[in-house]
Amino acid sequence: MTKQTYILAFLIFILSTGGFTAMPLFPLLTDVHNISLTQASGITATYILMQKVTPIVLGPIGDYFGYKRMSVSGEWIRGIGFIGVGCVSNYYLLLLFALLAGLGGGFASPSLQSLIMKSSTYNARAKVSSLRATATSAGLLLGPIIAGIVIWTGNFQFIFVFAGSLYLVGAFLLIVFVTSTERDFPKKKMSIQSILEALRNKGYIKLIILMLMFYILVAQLFVTLPEYAKQFTEHIQALFLINGTTGLLLQYPVGVLISKYNKSKVFMFFGITSIFLSFVTLALWNNFLMLFVAVFLFTVGEILILPIVETSIANFSDRSRNMGLYFGMSNLSDGIGRPFGSLLGGWLVFNLHFTTVWVVFSGLTFLMLLFYILFFRRFL
Repeated sequence: MTKQTYILAFLIFILSTGGFTAMPLFPLLTDVHNISLTQASGITATYILMQKVTPIVLGPIGDYFGYKRMSVSGEWIRGIGFIGVGCVSNYYLLLLFALLAGLGGGFASPSLQSLIMKSSTYNARAKVSSLRATATSAGLLLGPIIAGIVIWTGNFQFIFVFAGSLYLVGAFLLIVFVTSTERDFPKKKMSIQSILEALRNKGYIKLIILMLMFYILVAQLFVTLPEYAKQFTEHIQALFLINGTTGLLLQYPVGVLISKYNKSKVFMFFGITSIFLSFVTLALWNNFLMLFVAVFLFTVGEILILPIVETSIANFSDRSRNMGLYFGMSNLSDGIGRPFGSLLGGWLVFNLHFTTVWVVFSGLTFLMLLFYILFFRRFL
């Protein structure tokens, strides 16, 4: 990996810290402004929706105007958005600045992914992806700690200004330390043909379907598992601590293993199987210890699957050289999968016994495994 790879990973850590510092505080806007919980939820939903949906359109722009330019522009917009959330009190202005913060994420995310993937060689892509995920996990751990300190002091609004400032600092560091991997204005113009080419890529479309199922399952870490944990403890944050710490410690070593042995098919199989075993564990044993075992197994599955997925997206894009387009369109699986998974998990918990819920998700994971073996495996 190159020096630029490590610089980008450090910048992703800074940006991730900013995002995960602010995210837990959106619902607490009701405590400092004259708005309802429904309105606060609307602000949160606007931010998430803009961040997850807009990359489908904004990702391809990075292919033609430069990944660095799009990343810098996105972080500036996101920084201004978060600072605005921390400085205004009117509901519609809060909504506007949350929209800007999410839009900035839509600008930056696919281009940052493309930048870091293009910063190293083809064979090192799994390691690069794991390094990026490790940097994100570090921000996921540090962000809520900072947010917790701020919640304790009671100065909620300051954290949005702090998070926005981190994004502005990140944008400045991108300008100074990161070298663009593409020419500023490629000759090729944007066209519908590029999108159609991606849609005709059978392996890529099957990967999106596979990841749609994956993100439906990932949503359960934030919906059904915390609800299930309430019968054992009030400290449900322990689940996220296990998930974040395991990812931080194991993600990069796993990426090194995937690159070294070049057995993506085997690692993907074991990743999906690990998630399957996590739900089977919950279905068979109803106790606190096995809950932690299940979360660990789920996290192991995540860290095996994600670097292979990002490497596959980058590889699928090589022929067209439209990496931003491919990363942007792949956000569909996350943008649809997580909300649908959250709704599905909530409905199942409300209507069924937990054991039945885990059986349902075990079945869904088994379907994902079958889909991988029958339809996607040959594309790796």
